[in-house]
Amino acid sequence: YTKTCFEFVHDGLGAQSGIGGGGRYDGLMAQLGGQDLSGIGFGLGVDRTVLALEAEGVSPTTGRRVDVYGVPMGADAKRRMAVVVDRLRRAGVSADMSYGDRGLKGAMKGADRAGALFALVLGDNELRDGTVVLRDLSTRQQTEVAVEDVEQVVTRALAEVTA
Repeated sequence: YTKTCFEFVHDGLGAQSGIGGGGRYDGLMAQLGGQDLSGIGFGLGVDRTVLALEAEGVSPTTGRRVDVYGVPMGADAKRRMAVVVDRLRRAGVSADMSYGDRGLKGAMKGADRAGALFALVLGDNELRDGTVVLRDLSTRQQTEVAVEDVEQVVTRALAEVTA
């Protein structure tokens, strides 16, 4: 490091209290054979951060992380679901989706782990019909919704559940 450097520490972690740190790296590029440029950088230990959270009595996995979790079935559905999730986020709804190539069961487990209230399932039939299945994860009831109405229907359903 040169000039400014910093470190984040937590007293509850014992001898290895560092969570992250960084600073300026002026001249490092020249030492590696490149141009003489200034630079900055930092590092953060995810495991150390989780330990610090636990020392504070906070768990990173408790509580609901999203209200709605998209479950696309196939590559075309994944592209369409990304657009739907973006629209929901723009409407102020906390939403995410399954990005891997999991089956329905695995993706629904992801929705449960995310603490979602609702899942949106989009497969070949829904793509063809211009719909998406809205599933209430607590009651297991599901409704077919036109894709163009998703924001309105989801916002109303969330208001009913959280009222």
